[in-house]
Amino acid sequence: MHPHNSVNVTGGTQIQRQLAYDLVEHCVDQMLPRHRTLWIEVELKKIPDKDKVVGYCQDDGDNMFTIEIDKTQNAYDFMLTVCHEMVHVKQTVRKQLTEKNLTHFWYGKQHNDRRNEPWELEAWRLQKPLTHSYIKQTKRTIKHIKSLTMVTKECIIRV
Repeated sequence: MHPHNSVNVTGGTQIQRQLAYDLVEHCVDQMLPRHRTLWIEVELKKIPDKDKVVGYCQDDGDNMFTIEIDKTQNAYDFMLTVCHEMVHVKQTVRKQLTEKNLTHFWYGKQHNDRRNEPWELEAWRLQKPLTHSYIKQTKRTIKHIKSLTMVTKECIIRV
């Protein structure tokens, strides 16, 4: 990741913060390698069950983003969620996904079908390949990471 980009992770455990940081860096390298003005805040917290989601990505303008990740997930789902939300960062930075007056636009066209939002379909499609390419760098197997009930040092590349 280019040194002019900034990533700050708060909440969760030290290991969760390191993993989230490493995953954000990995996703930027994979999807936005030329960008040098990103400011990404990641908040690891318990997201209430009533929300029925495990992550959020908010565009704060000027390539600044706030990502919230539910820290209570198992290791594999935690990793998938970080990568999923990073796809939304990519979509916004590249202006594939825009919003005006609470209306979403995908490649400039208004989109109202909440059941098949193309930005969510793309995030679901890309989260697994991004996660798996990161896991391969850890020299662990995907099966092993899936077996972990919580984020441990084993999830991090710099073990």
